[in-house]
Amino acid sequence: MNRTHTKRIVFLLVIFCFFTLVACAVRTPVQKVEVVKSNLIYENVVFRSFIATPNVVSPEAAITDCVNSSMNYLTMKNLFRRVEKGSDKIFDGPTLFVDATLTDLRIVSGGARGWLGAMAGRSHMKILVKLTDDKGTLVAEQELFGAPSAHAGVWSGADRELPMKMGILLGDFILANVSKK
Repeated sequence: MNRTHTKRIVFLLVIFCFFTLVACAVRTPVQKVEVVKSNLIYENVVFRSFIATPNVVSPEAAITDCVNSSMNYLTMKNLFRRVEKGSDKIFDGPTLFVDATLTDLRIVSGGARGWLGAMAGRSHMKILVKLTDDKGTLVAEQELFGAPSAHAGVWSGADRELPMKMGILLGDFILANVSKK
């Protein structure tokens, strides 16, 4: 091999590594707010429905992890009288209903991640969330998106933790919309 050919190969490898390493994490920016119990509009949060569009394959586990993570996150904040799932009960005090649709889901398998590493691509999850009050008024609507870095998936459990992290993002979105402005 001559020197020119070697330099080209090294240059191409450097370019390849650069583009591989810039696969960075993305998530929907949700305003972090400090919520004070005396400043709340709603006393109860009810996760009414969480469904998946027909194009999402095997969404059950991701939906369960996301809802449970969000409910645990809101419960740990100790701001609401009740945080419940799928209840048709009538609650005392103002209630916020959460309806969500899982529109896109890709979780890279452990085998693909093990064999291909970052070249297997990124996992991602998109959720369309609607918050309505007990009178049926739309409070907020937003698409939440999370995609951990492909490299984070190689060195940690970022792929498997994505639905739980999206639950926390959903909880932050709810908290950003329950206070008096």
